[in-house]
Amino acid sequence: MKKLIVFILILFNFNLFANAEQIIGSIGLTVGTVKNQKNEILKAGDPVYFGDEIIVEEQSKSQVLLLDETVLTLGQKSSITIDEFVYDPNTENGKISTSIAAGSVKVLSGKISQGNPEDLVVKTPAGSIGTRGTEFQTVVDDEGDSKVLLIGPGENNTLGLRPGAVEVFNDLGSVTLDSPFAYTEFGINQIPTPPVTISNEQLQEFQSFLAARTQGLDQESVQEAIKEGLFDDNQIGGNEIIGQIVTDALNLSDGGLTFDQIAILLGTSVEQLLGEDATEEFENESAENQIIMANAEGGDGLAYVLRYGGTDLGATTGGDFHGISSGTYTYTANDVNMVATTGTGSGTFSATSVVNFADNTVTNTFSGSVILGSKDEVSFSYAADASSVADNSDEVLIADYFSINSSTGATAVDSNGSSFTQTDYEVDDSQYIAASETSYFNIQMNGSSNSPTASVGTLALNISNYTTTDGTTSVTNNINGQRVGIMPVRD
Repeated sequence: MKKLIVFILILFNFNLFANAEQIIGSIGLTVGTVKNQKNEILKAGDPVYFGDEIIVEEQSKSQVLLLDETVLTLGQKSSITIDEFVYDPNTENGKISTSIAAGSVKVLSGKISQGNPEDLVVKTPAGSIGTRGTEFQTVVDDEGDSKVLLIGPGENNTLGLRPGAVEVFNDLGSVTLDSPFAYTEFGINQIPTPPVTISNEQLQEFQSFLAARTQGLDQESVQEAIKEGLFDDNQIGGNEIIGQIVTDALNLSDGGLTFDQIAILLGTSVEQLLGEDATEEFENESAENQIIMANAEGGDGLAYVLRYGGTDLGATTGGDFHGISSGTYTYTANDVNMVATTGTGSGTFSATSVVNFADNTVTNTFSGSVILGSKDEVSFSYAADASSVADNSDEVLIADYFSINSSTGATAVDSNGSSFTQTDYEVDDSQYIAASETSYFNIQMNGSSNSPTASVGTLALNISNYTTTDGTTSVTNNINGQRVGIMPVRD
């Protein structure tokens, strides 16, 4: 991006008056169908001109990178127009004015707005929003009524961004949002409501406006976005698109970022992300498996922590579980890729883990497909009996062994319960041994009022068979996969 920005700045400085079509930024990312006012389809890397209208269709989204490093993230069925853009890269002063006709737009302010909130103004039919060095999202409904959420950053944010504030105003009055996840709404004939902290349900509603399918976001486009320089000198430069690319890339099932690329995006190292032992294991994998592992292992909680930060309070204990008297948490992992760590094989699994705090039990289900060695692919499904969680200081880790028939996919509880006899699962036999594992961790998420207890979970599955030689047993084929950092649905 450095070279691209420098090139664009040269064009901007020398051809500002000569060129009627002033380039003010570029398209950083598109998912689905994104057009301009000329009905031209826009793709990543396309220039954005002064006066352009960016139109995002249903089940689509886009991000616009302006020259001062302001980032506009547009949700589905959204439309914005760049009404005013003036920027002096030498002084980093200027002015941006953008109008939102409909939909949802998230703004990560750049250099222009760091000083005066009047220098970056987002207009809606209901009024205007001025921002100073921060990130916010606004949603405009069909009647023109608007909602505004200050996402952050707050003090001690992990993205290296300076804290800021948002002023929301119309002819009837104004309010200031100056703490993360403060929220207001206003209408054409309605004064902005006093700021309140957004509820978890409202936050999910806001996030849903920016959700879109990931078809069309292929590995090449993700890598091209990285190549274009969405980070600066391997450090996060306050660019919200980084977090979005990490999230989208981790959701891909057939390609995307490897952990070393994610580490570069986050300005850290693979070892800091995974730990020393996991890093060594990861580096011994093939390039293909490294991509699969990166895509499979990241859950929404991981993406949230990478994006907003959080404090790791350690593994969840039985005492922590017993400290919550009612309700359920449901952790879900869908289409997790499994890679061969010994021999040959592949597979995918989906799983749920339901924690019932009223009776302090955990119930797990696993299903998917598996191939080991030269045998055919089979599908399997297994539901474990509820496991009780003791009220003690031990880490809550639920492990279960079950067999998978290699011809039919039928499953059964292993006859030995919490252990297994390897000779029952030899290559020539008709069954594999599957070891499932769920664990939970206390993470205080930045900007979230939710209890940190068991706020993320890990669902993992390992499937193997064995060979016996001279009375000894060794693993012949083994595949495993896991999804970490899963945020639960709380009921």
